[in-house]
Amino acid sequence: MLDEDDAHGGTVVVPQARRQRIDRKLRSVQNLRDKLLKAGVVSARQVEEAEKAPERRAAEQRQVREAFAEQDAEQAARRAEAKMQSERAHRIKALVEAHRVRDPGEAKFHYLRRNGKIARVDVSPATAKLLESGAAAVVDDPGQPECAVVPGAAAQRIHALDPKAIRFWSGPEKPIGFEDAGDA
Repeated sequence: MLDEDDAHGGTVVVPQARRQRIDRKLRSVQNLRDKLLKAGVVSARQVEEAEKAPERRAAEQRQVREAFAEQDAEQAARRAEAKMQSERAHRIKALVEAHRVRDPGEAKFHYLRRNGKIARVDVSPATAKLLESGAAAVVDDPGQPECAVVPGAAAQRIHALDPKAIRFWSGPEKPIGFEDAGDA
């Protein structure tokens, strides 16, 4: 038995009798090629092209495999990013649900949505003061059309997960949510 490299880079064990049959067929193909060349049925150029064809096919197949591998890697990266975004949204939703300030009132507090439009949330005057002082923030509520008001500590945790989820916050670093208002 002989070892032979297969097309996928592994090693294949070929029985001796089969190897001999393959060698005979290869010799007969070479003899036929030589006879056709001597008879003038094919040109030397055609013989060279026929000899290069398997190499070309192998190169094309390698390019196709590489393209599929690259495409698979891109898909895996997109799936990983989507999974990470989903997990981040679930964490933010859990934080919002656990810390939501449920204090509706007659005061209207305005903030910028992600799409750049101005929106408002109805809050009590005390909650409005908390928002103005930075002790509370307006954040996106994943899966809900409206934003939610959360305390500053929860806003810090949400900001650590996804800074873009904060719609308005006069937080410890720099105010978020109204720096673009003058540009519009």
